[in-house]
Amino acid sequence: MKNSCLELSICGEKTFRLFLEIIKQELDILGIADISGIQAFILMNINENVITVGEVLTKGYYIGSNASYNVKKMIANKYIMQTPSDYDRRASYLQLTKKGLELCSKLEAAISQHMNRFEAVATGKSEIERGLKFLKKVENYWQGILTRRV
Repeated sequence: MKNSCLELSICGEKTFRLFLEIIKQELDILGIADISGIQAFILMNINENVITVGEVLTKGYYIGSNASYNVKKMIANKYIMQTPSDYDRRASYLQLTKKGLELCSKLEAAISQHMNRFEAVATGKSEIERGLKFLKKVENYWQGILTRRV
């Protein structure tokens, strides 16, 4: 079981990195050079939501120490707008601009095409859904362990 757990974690990490490379490739095809793959990934996670900078991390839209750097870059490049909170001067809200929403739409369409082709290679959508359900169970299990230890 030890090796399976390690392999699952490594496979998940590799899959995520490959997905970021796909996003970067799609950005290159679109001729967009002012945003990175991880920044586009954050945009796709925010999409039409209005969130705080802290939620970028807590909701898992980005895992890393430089989330604020990426947010600042996306604000500077007009993909995100930042609005201060009326109630808490320390908080501000992020939402995508028209430019950000248009990019999300283009990337989602491209990724949807990739997934349609993948469904044809896999044994269909149900196999993908079973895999996702399994990964969610693993995620919840690991989260449960962390929660119980705190």
